[in-house]
Amino acid sequence: MLSFYPGPSKVYPQALDFIQEAFDQGIVSINHRSKRFEILLKETMEAMTASWEIPADYTIYFVSSATEAWEIVAQSLVGSKSAHFYNGAFGKKWGQYASQINPNTQLISFGLHESLAENAGKLASDVDTVCLVQSETSNGTGQQICRADYPTDVLIAVDATSSMGGIVLPWEEADVWFASVQKCLGIPAGLGIMICSPKALQRAHSLNHRIHYNDILLMEDNRKSFQTHYTPNVLSIYLMCRLTQTLPSLREIEQETYRKVALWENFWNTQPAWDLRFLVPEKALRLPTVLALTGPATEIDRIQSTCLQHGIELGKGYGEWKSNTVRIANFPSHTEADIRQLINILTL
Repeated sequence: MLSFYPGPSKVYPQALDFIQEAFDQGIVSINHRSKRFEILLKETMEAMTASWEIPADYTIYFVSSATEAWEIVAQSLVGSKSAHFYNGAFGKKWGQYASQINPNTQLISFGLHESLAENAGKLASDVDTVCLVQSETSNGTGQQICRADYPTDVLIAVDATSSMGGIVLPWEEADVWFASVQKCLGIPAGLGIMICSPKALQRAHSLNHRIHYNDILLMEDNRKSFQTHYTPNVLSIYLMCRLTQTLPSLREIEQETYRKVALWENFWNTQPAWDLRFLVPEKALRLPTVLALTGPATEIDRIQSTCLQHGIELGKGYGEWKSNTVRIANFPSHTEADIRQLINILTL
């Protein structure tokens, strides 16, 4: 089965060799407090920092998932009040979850055809943490993140679950970035990544929260020794290390991502007989790594069924778009040959 599902999705084929390599070398059995693990974690962070062009003073943490990062932000970084901007199901869930931890939370919804910048003025004056979704997987929208749109003293946290590893992110425009590995990173699910600025660590120190196992200060204490705050998914960290070391740089991967998007756009724009169109017509608001197409439910069902019959899985609609959209992942693990195979099936 070739998966174009928007996460978990197609795993890099070379990951199989690295899994075997990890087994042969005993990586899968090492203690996460051992020197050997410390060397592995250090190598992984250094490879990511170099390939992804992460600022040298930003810190990398490994957690269980992007969803756990929602909790970490709410527990370790929010002082009095956070604000959550959202136009889709996952951003809304993040806001609702944060509200369970701190009822003094501002939820700001905006339209599918609007940008974050257009809605920045809705921010309450007493907010100290702004929570944004750069990649909304439920509807395929992608947002520009700009620190200048918000007060200078606020902390900015960004969910980049479906874009991190597929495009270059503007690290210095925010203080916390997080994602899970089962999307653009082409690794089986079970690992999350958090990247924090010095400003985020300063906030954590000022709040001094050390009551949860995953409070940032405890994570930072372990990171300084190149360890993790919990027994981690060592195999996935090893895969992260080896893939980052052997794949092209993130800037090169981004170029390929947009080249593949152009293939898709050309295909859909030359199918006038099909009653399908991009859910978000504004190209500037579309996510290049998750394509959402909308049309009659009968047509969506036909496409899904045809693809499954040929061994290809597409993403179903999500939330309010469940019945009238299909989502197609355009992750780095998807090759041009994969895309052309899918296009050939869609034109049957």
